[in-house]
Amino acid sequence: MKKIVYAFTLILFSSCSSGKIVPTKDVCSVKKHFKDNIFQVLINGKPINNHWYIWDEAQDITKELAKKNKCKS
Repeated sequence: MKKIVYAFTLILFSSCSSGKIVPTKDVCSVKKHFKDNIFQVLINGKPINNHWYIWDEAQDITKELAKKNKCKS
């Protein structure tokens, strides 16, 4: 019985370690609409969605994505 408890404890402690946080290599950018003064947020050149934003909102979104380690701004 002690061997089972010891083995379980060993597995429990070895599996609870957290991995290193690896910074992402993805890049956030903002693209201006060809006609209007609105912007789209991109990750690696691909839009995150179909929405267009004013400049301040687009910048806030890129900062939030960077905080969540989704991309570098």
